[in-house]
Amino acid sequence: MKRTVAAVSLLAAALTGCSSTAAPSTSGATASPARQSAPAERVTRLLVTPADLGTGYSVREFDPAEGKSVFARSAQEITGDAPCTPLAAMTHQLPLGTPQAFQSRVVSAEEAPGTRIYVTLATYDPARAVTAMDTLLADAVQGCSLGFTAKANGTSELYDPFQPEDTPAVGDEALAYRGVITVQGGASRPVRTTVVRHADFIAVYTAVGGAFIARPDLLAPVIEAQDAKLG
Repeated sequence: MKRTVAAVSLLAAALTGCSSTAAPSTSGATASPARQSAPAERVTRLLVTPADLGTGYSVREFDPAEGKSVFARSAQEITGDAPCTPLAAMTHQLPLGTPQAFQSRVVSAEEAPGTRIYVTLATYDPARAVTAMDTLLADAVQGCSLGFTAKANGTSELYDPFQPEDTPAVGDEALAYRGVITVQGGASRPVRTTVVRHADFIAVYTAVGGAFIARPDLLAPVIEAQDAKLG
């Protein structure tokens, strides 16, 4: 479903209001093979691949827990105003809330050299994905939209106020916004974030780099390809 909001303060209300008719069904037919497999296997199978995107895009695995320069290896390492930490976690390819399993991929587009789209896909216990969207995320965008500071491992980041964006017509509920993060030392990094719930899955798309801020159309094919696999 597509939702357009006029101000960031309305994002949480729009998200909560939209989700009431989109709760995943847990009754009826036998679960599909994807639902019967282990959570980590489901996530791996359903993550977007180069074949799903076609020419012009490349996809590689990404582990937010690897590397010496990562901001945080888990959401528990992030401190600050508690309602805001989920937003910082998603920016660093960590999942929203507490999923059964999650994995990340980094997508590059030939049209935008040097920029990246991070896709983090997580699967949740029944109804937990709805709670993550309608409680954790809704509270965060409502209480932290005017900016906040997050810290982890001796490093701090300043998140500027969010700018709302048109919500893509994908999934059962979605939310989109953009902003700027100022890292320790003064360097700034523009980011565009889209969060989409599809039944018991939540996909977080974080586009980093000026090209994706100027051209949101570069992000749309990645969201559509991932959503098609979840559908």
